[in-house]
Amino acid sequence: MTIATKPLTGRFQNFGLSAEEFEQMLRNMQQGDDSLFERVFLAQFEDCMKYLMNRFKIDRSLAYDASMDALLKFQKRLMEGKIQYGNMRFLFTRMASQFLSKQLKDSPLMANLQEEEEAGEWQIDELEDEEVLLALDKAWAQLCDACSKILDHFYYRKNSLKELGMQWGKSEAAMRKQKQRCLEKLRTLFSTYYQP
Repeated sequence: MTIATKPLTGRFQNFGLSAEEFEQMLRNMQQGDDSLFERVFLAQFEDCMKYLMNRFKIDRSLAYDASMDALLKFQKRLMEGKIQYGNMRFLFTRMASQFLSKQLKDSPLMANLQEEEEAGEWQIDELEDEEVLLALDKAWAQLCDACSKILDHFYYRKNSLKELGMQWGKSEAAMRKQKQRCLEKLRTLFSTYYQP
């Protein structure tokens, strides 16, 4: 499996938009121009569905429904001015994961996710609140490129630590330590943006 070596940038994390393009398109959208909404749809919708299908082992129709729910909520938040420039891709995918987790609340899949949570993976229930999502989005945007890249490849693209290590010339153990340090950075940054 080939792993992109280009570091994640604001444009990659934000559907290919620069901060200036985002602000301009958001103003246009609030005046009835849906270009930003369409760009988000084109840039993220299919990737989000693939992520959900891979991560949660679900069929395309469930992934489609969760992604569509997230897209509609995302549009609403854009119109309300509640989404800021800064890793919107991550925010969109987390929103879709939330919608899916609500749909599958009592399924065996959720039992598997509970086991992952106990092992220290992302806790979906923690991300229910809009403030939490926004804080997590801001924290992710503050990560260095290396950490963003590692976490993105590991959690979103489902690359193993062994694959990442081979690509970057490091051992699996070194990648595990680096991933853990990046998660700790993310948690620390998150705590500066969110005080329950």
